[in-house]
Amino acid sequence: MEDARAAGTTLGSGVVLALDDRADLGGFLLRIAAFFRDESCGQCVPCRIGTVRQEEALHRIVGGRKLSTGGDDLALLREVGQVMRDSSICGLGQTAWNAIESAIDRLGALEERS
Repeated sequence: MEDARAAGTTLGSGVVLALDDRADLGGFLLRIAAFFRDESCGQCVPCRIGTVRQEEALHRIVGGRKLSTGGDDLALLREVGQVMRDSSICGLGQTAWNAIESAIDRLGALEERS
């Protein structure tokens, strides 16, 4: 556990996933976002709304579409993720952004799309 913290990561649920370079990271992130959306109990607004907004932004990015306002979906994802992390009342909402953030920052999952 301490080694994970020292590396700037968490163990989460303890899932280890191995993906090769043929993996569709965009599709994979959409599945993760859908999982968190479905698992949210809906009790707190940051998680109930945030998981939906997270998935919507990922659908736009992966699909090559833009926000109607011309805004930056990646910036929106980061903002929504931080709000969920800071203000959700349970662990699900507090960590719903972690896997997506990690894939974006550590794997460059959305580089060619954003």
